[in-house]
Amino acid sequence: MEKVLLFGLLTWLTGNPLLALLVVLLLAGTGYGYLTGGLFRVPRNLERWSTIRHLQRVVATNPHDAVARADLGRLLVEAGRPARALPHLEAAAARAPEVAETLYYCGAARLGVGDLAKGRPLIEQALARDPKLRYGEPYLTLADFFLGHGRAPEALPDLERFTAIHASSVEGRYKLARAALAAGDPQRARGALDEAVAIYRASPPFKRREERLWRVKAGWLRRRLSAGRPG
Repeated sequence: MEKVLLFGLLTWLTGNPLLALLVVLLLAGTGYGYLTGGLFRVPRNLERWSTIRHLQRVVATNPHDAVARADLGRLLVEAGRPARALPHLEAAAARAPEVAETLYYCGAARLGVGDLAKGRPLIEQALARDPKLRYGEPYLTLADFFLGHGRAPEALPDLERFTAIHASSVEGRYKLARAALAAGDPQRARGALDEAVAIYRASPPFKRREERLWRVKAGWLRRRLSAGRPG
């Protein structure tokens, strides 16, 4: 309703409905970017794509450079391009199978293309080499797969392991609450949401900026639980 009123006001002020629509969309996008922290990640994302282009040139010149291929695969996974990442990560893992991080990202890329059967063992191998790899991120990656495929109760063990390692993650507590609700445990969910809010309040400003969206989602779900409307 607010956006409709704003559109009407801007149309009246400018006399140009297309310009008014553009301004409303720009304001909405800016607000969403602030809420999610996306605005603050723009420089980081630009730097990542610049590095990807550089590494692509390196790999094209020397396809046997396992370090460059591992870095390129990692960045492509982080950029949401798992299919493009897989050949590089598999080549790097074949040359250096002892590197836990490469195994993890190879497994993450497999999960990204929907291949749980091959992805999960790779992530488990990585965790066997380094149980606290990337502050428990591999557990969160496994949990995200189940949450994203309508199998939320199966995410619960991995989220419990993740939050045990990464105790200051608001995202982890929110997702733990979702999994607990799906598993039929609203009391556990409510506790996780209370923890999420408390963690956010105690976080430094930069951490709040990164986790603002998860705090909003946790607050929304907590209010629904309090009103007797889970989910």
